[in-house]
Amino acid sequence: MAIKKVIIITDNDDFELFKSNLCQSIKLLNPLEAIEEITNSHTIEKFFKGKKYCKSFYLVATVNYLSNKYGLNKKIHTYDKYKMKNIIYPRGIEMMSRLLKNNDIKEKALKNAEKEFLQFNICEGDIENVY
Repeated sequence: MAIKKVIIITDNDDFELFKSNLCQSIKLLNPLEAIEEITNSHTIEKFFKGKKYCKSFYLVATVNYLSNKYGLNKKIHTYDKYKMKNIIYPRGIEMMSRLLKNNDIKEKALKNAEKEFLQFNICEGDIENVY
């Protein structure tokens, strides 16, 4: 039986690719396994120490989201006092808003964003509903 792992790319700076790989791999695991893979990898701390805050906070928010959604009591509070200076939107939302010169797109995305991600100024929806 193959061991399933959460894919956390540490050597690529593309945030969208990072999110995509992470969310796709989370779909292969049960929520508790995903949380354990993320926390046991110590990647949150590595990203934070390496000043890759957005990725670090995204992982924390992912753990907190899964923990809250499934009542697992595995939330991480170490980074609660931190957040990104500006709101980070998905690349597609950012591009559509600029092309159409319409900020309503961003506002709609914020209204549908999960609170665990918004805590860190990251606009992200249901991470388990990716294709």
